[in-house]
Amino acid sequence: MRPRRSGDRARISGATWILTLGLALTLGLFAGSQPVLAAASVIGIAFAAVVLANITAGLMVFTVVAFLESLPTVQGGPSLAKLFGLFLVAGWAVALAYDRPGIRSSRDFVRFAPALLCSLVLFLAWVVFSFLWAEDVGVAQGAFFRYALNFTLFPIVFAAIREQRHVVWLYTVFVAGGLITSAVGALAPQSAGNVGERLGGAGVNPNELGGLAATAAVMAAVLACTRGLSVPARVTALVASFLSAISLIMTETRGAVVGLVAAMVAAPFLAGRGRRLAAAGAVTVLALGLGFWLSAFAPQNAVKRITDFGPSGSGRSDLWTIGLRMVEDKPATGVGAGNFPVSSVHYLLEPGTIVRDEFIVDVPKETHNIFLQVLSELGVVGLALFLAIVAYCMASALDAARAFARAGAHVMEMLSRGTVLGLVALLVASAFTTELYSKQLYLLLATGPALRAMARWRETEALAVDTRL
Repeated sequence: MRPRRSGDRARISGATWILTLGLALTLGLFAGSQPVLAAASVIGIAFAAVVLANITAGLMVFTVVAFLESLPTVQGGPSLAKLFGLFLVAGWAVALAYDRPGIRSSRDFVRFAPALLCSLVLFLAWVVFSFLWAEDVGVAQGAFFRYALNFTLFPIVFAAIREQRHVVWLYTVFVAGGLITSAVGALAPQSAGNVGERLGGAGVNPNELGGLAATAAVMAAVLACTRGLSVPARVTALVASFLSAISLIMTETRGAVVGLVAAMVAAPFLAGRGRRLAAAGAVTVLALGLGFWLSAFAPQNAVKRITDFGPSGSGRSDLWTIGLRMVEDKPATGVGAGNFPVSSVHYLLEPGTIVRDEFIVDVPKETHNIFLQVLSELGVVGLALFLAIVAYCMASALDAARAFARAGAHVMEMLSRGTVLGLVALLVASAFTTELYSKQLYLLLATGPALRAMARWRETEALAVDTRL
């Protein structure tokens, strides 16, 4: 590529000034009639500028905002979290087009993870094909855009996460986001997704908050067990882990409890050589601490709901029954992307007992199981592609952990293994709730390939040094 001359820079500078002036005039006009929209635009433009200057900082800001779905921008408009996601993608695309420093690794994503890229593209293509048989094409198109925006996080995270401190930051802001949204639910229940006495977050219902809190508890515990970090940081992480676990209990979400237990059971097996006994001990301490808090301080209604795994009348089993009927009817194709709530009423009058039909007729809901949702909406083909994406990302994180272990990078090894444990907690919890479009899910999935790339780059640099010596 030819070097930019002073004339090129002058033309770019002039275009920048013209664009800035145009934006200022536009915002000035909006400010008179739509002050809230103008303020939201200013925030969005400022965030896009942060992404252009430093994509890592932009990703960290977006991760925190992603937990605050209830913060609106305008009446009836998209939430601030959705707008920040759009501006993140826009800023990344502009930086990629102008070949900004530090963004080239997004182009490397194509070369580094061709199998993952192929799976992502094929999945989106299958979603588009489902328009042909979807009952409501508009809903299917909306699902496509939600998938596409979430999938864009893969090259963005690949570009943003390049150093150990970036991974620590991601863990930190993820845990902080979970605690912030829980605090909103506890301190301002009227603006949160609380259901009765169950704790919700900022636009996050108790079931969704439970899964995120379980994941945050696991990730904070991993930070607390990472010996390469400072003692104050580890103590803070330990406190954050317990607070996240308490938030989970206050949501009274049994599926999230199962997710946390699954991660705790998996921890000794994923801890790595020489850490299994310590991991088992840490899990035991956490379990005893939670048991003590449940018996001594937790509200009895929360304890009763969490420990009662019998029929609850919540309607989840009825939704699963409808989903299985869809699979039986259309196993290969499903009913179309996003169309479970639209088509569920057609599968109501069939043999079998449905107790809570209001979740199918009056207020149609999702399946409350992301795997069954993909299977019922996109069939076996869609589920196979989705599971391929999940498996690739988790395998990438494990591969990175082994590579870091060989290199003696113990902090990065722990963080890589912790990413897998966090995904275990979130995916198991998501088998009981609707997290298919969760930004946090795709952030963690995208971290796997980024970690693997870091490990490969480290090995390449070490090999180059050995060769020179």
